[in-house]
Amino acid sequence: MNRFNTQSRRFASRAAAVALALAGSAAAMAQEAESAGTQILAKVNAGLSTGQEIAIAVVLGLFAIWAIKLLWRSK
Repeated sequence: MNRFNTQSRRFASRAAAVALALAGSAAAMAQEAESAGTQILAKVNAGLSTGQEIAIAVVLGLFAIWAIKLLWRSK
């Protein structure tokens, strides 16, 4: 019985150390994922801003072409 108690104590201490290490790494990964999510959100917002600028340029270009076409026909 004494041998069983000794082995179970060793196993219990190792299991506790592994559980503590997993909990610590899970917390670290959660913080890392949160910052990664923030970075992704910032990049998406920057991309949307760039996309809006491109869309405005395209619409203004089409308007300029239409205006030139009207001026050409008026001659």
